[in-house]
Amino acid sequence: MTKFQQEEISSVQKGKNFEMKIENLLTDANIKCEITGGPGDKGIDIKGMKKGVKFIIECKNWRTKNIDRSIINQIEGVLSRQSNGTIGIVAAPSMNRYTPGAKETARTSIYNVILVDN
Repeated sequence: MTKFQQEEISSVQKGKNFEMKIENLLTDANIKCEITGGPGDKGIDIKGMKKGVKFIIECKNWRTKNIDRSIINQIEGVLSRQSNGTIGIVAAPSMNRYTPGAKETARTSIYNVILVDN
């Protein structure tokens, strides 16, 4: 296995671990959810429902790259295909990962988009 392949596997595993961490936090709070992430997940890593409100979560475990408005635009595209009232959540390791443009795009979105950190 080359060093690049090891780093790639490590990056994928870090993403999976982050998804599991978010799922565990929600489950511990008695929020029903499931990990759906993987190849072909269509931008939904975790989906769930609380008190009749459906939510989808896109996890971005990026430690060196910032999350810009393009990620918010992607989750808006996913939300456009969901039932009315679905909440879209982008989860990152730190609020510092979101660019000002991403925060503004989420704030002014016609969809329910929430940016969170863990």
